[in-house]
Amino acid sequence: MIKELLGVISEIPTPDALIQQIVSTASNPNTSAKDLERVISMDVGLSTKILKLVNSAYYGLPRKITKLSEAIVIVGFKTVRNLALSVFTYSALHSKTTFVDHDKLWSHFMFTAILSEQIAKSIGFMNREEVFLGGLMHDVGKLAIDLIFPTYLFELSKTSKELGIPLFEIEHELGVEPHNEIGAELLGMWKFPEEYIQVAHLHQKPSLNPDSQYIEMCCIVHLADLYSNILLPESSLSYGNLYLDPMVFQTLGIRPSTLKVFYNDFRQIYERSQDLIFGGVENETGI
Repeated sequence: MIKELLGVISEIPTPDALIQQIVSTASNPNTSAKDLERVISMDVGLSTKILKLVNSAYYGLPRKITKLSEAIVIVGFKTVRNLALSVFTYSALHSKTTFVDHDKLWSHFMFTAILSEQIAKSIGFMNREEVFLGGLMHDVGKLAIDLIFPTYLFELSKTSKELGIPLFEIEHELGVEPHNEIGAELLGMWKFPEEYIQVAHLHQKPSLNPDSQYIEMCCIVHLADLYSNILLPESSLSYGNLYLDPMVFQTLGIRPSTLKVFYNDFRQIYERSQDLIFGGVENETGI
């Protein structure tokens, strides 16, 4: 039923024409830095927010970047695209006051994106910017549910906490449309490429479709989601024992011993990325 409502409920934000143009321009191999700067500069507020994100400690730039053209050249087209979509996602999460803590949910989105990028870097996965975006959008189904039926998501999360059972298991037990399927449906409506739809659909359990063309990306985000829940407990609105799909080891070529190495590394990454995770786009720019 929720899937059927996605296209008709006005509370569901959609990426506006400018965001879509930024995505299209940044993805075009023939685009120049000037082309991308020209598109983003059409919205001064968006430009300011992107610059704020670029200057976060996570990117570790040696000096403050004050010009959009510099940001595009230094961090790259796709990173700037991801930051523009981060601004949109933050705005979508905070477009309506409901019963859940949207700041917490935002921190889970962003930290999962950061950890997805770091895992990709660690295992030599080439498309790190794509994995970042997959991590950012992996739980967008919770956003959709919250905006359509806010009491429903609140009660799911409350039950998850009281019973100590992960939210996706409760959805399965109730036989309701799970947030991963709703998220995949929403990204399809937004005309996101198939890899992001697959990640949203499979991030809870990649082995549901081991033959997916994007199984490696799905496993990366699945693992990042796990660590995000460990290091930022409760931020995803889910409680109880965490699930690690065994398929991760074979697909990503890692050993169980690697998990402890990742944990130690990610604790440090958490420390230097807190301004991006918790500050994000609102402190100085006010959206």
